[in-house]
Amino acid sequence: MRIIAHVACALLMINPEAALAADKPEDFAVHFTVQTVPDASLQRLVLPKEAMAVLQTANAADVRLFNGKGQSVPLAPIPLRNVTIASPSREWPIYPIMATTQQQQNLGNLSLRIEKTAGRSVVRVIEGADTQPSASATRQIATLVDTRTIKEPLAELTVDAELTPGEPVALTVAASKDLKIWRTLAQDVPVFRFGATADGPGSMRVPLAGVRLEDDYLRISWPPGAAFSLRGVRITPASSSAAPQRLSVPLIARPDGNGFVIALPFATPLQALDIHPAGPNTLVPVRLSGRSVRGESWRPLATGVVYRMHSTGTESLSPPIEMNGVSVRELRIAPAAGVPGFATPPHVRALLLPREWVFVASGSPPFTLAVGRAGADTTELPLASLIPGYTAGAEHTLPTAHVNVTSIIRQPPGNLSRISQALGAPSTRSLVLWAVLIGGVLVLGGVAWAVMRQMKSADKSQP
Repeated sequence: MRIIAHVACALLMINPEAALAADKPEDFAVHFTVQTVPDASLQRLVLPKEAMAVLQTANAADVRLFNGKGQSVPLAPIPLRNVTIASPSREWPIYPIMATTQQQQNLGNLSLRIEKTAGRSVVRVIEGADTQPSASATRQIATLVDTRTIKEPLAELTVDAELTPGEPVALTVAASKDLKIWRTLAQDVPVFRFGATADGPGSMRVPLAGVRLEDDYLRISWPPGAAFSLRGVRITPASSSAAPQRLSVPLIARPDGNGFVIALPFATPLQALDIHPAGPNTLVPVRLSGRSVRGESWRPLATGVVYRMHSTGTESLSPPIEMNGVSVRELRIAPAAGVPGFATPPHVRALLLPREWVFVASGSPPFTLAVGRAGADTTELPLASLIPGYTAGAEHTLPTAHVNVTSIIRQPPGNLSRISQALGAPSTRSLVLWAVLIGGVLVLGGVAWAVMRQMKSADKSQP
């Protein structure tokens, strides 16, 4: 029985999947040197376009980072998110609005007119189309801000003003294109300051929550009798959101009948295809088709118009044709039916979404980024498993390791290890693992059978 126990323990200790699937740098087609940030356990890794151009899996499963001992370090992908673009705030010209006390009580229904007086612009209230300003309009009741050039949505308005410390003043902001018809954007928003200095604690902001202006003026008003003198206005546009900047990878188009065929060296999903004619004054409606394996039928992917035109000294190029993340290995560019094709091969570039990871800089340098292995299994971890107490966006506070794209080393196809080739197809890997498992069971069964025979022989020999 001790023999059975020893054999069983030995089989349980064997992990055939880990043994066969252990990644090694030589299993991958392309290597880059990575310079990590000293004394930083967690770092970001941005995949360069040179690496994106050799990925052999659509989900970037064939990305590994090895330390100096050839050990693969933990990697977690960073989800793609739109980029937030914050526009700077700026001051805008202001004009005092002069009116009588009676007019101030009905400010929302009054029209305004900008007048030049003693070399400066003053805004006066008019009670009718041809009514002259009243001689008693000697006090400021509001301020006009010339914001006609603002086109983007607004985040907030900040005022610079003199006011009694500790006494809030309610501000109302309205907009108008013609200084006659007004729409309220913010009403009775209190501004206040504790202390006599401008940098004292308080709030001088009026939130505008994405309000969009279009050739509008702004009017800022406050209650009659308020101890308030406006000196300046600063407006902050709302932050905008933009898709991540796409990486551009050049492709080679070879003639094929009336069109061109491109053999893609990568499996990375195509976001768009940027096609420019080689010659000027060219316009060609095109059909794009693709296939995953040579010999398959072409399947339609997209249509578009490719052009390169000159007019009054400027050149106009067609925009990229969106491909919506399709993953193929061959592309065909053909002119639309009945349309002459390109005289010479066009310039073609693939537009790809960037990929980033967070990794644990475990082990000693040098670190090596290895990419390019067909059929690789993903080893990525959840982002929250690497960053303690993870909150969205925490990964962007980490330092970024530098990938040296000039250090690229391409592995000759014959140098890839036999194990990686055997595991290139998931079905082959499964067969190998099942063979090892079945072989172990047969060995264990054989040992058990031999031991049982020995035990029976011993029983018969006893008197």
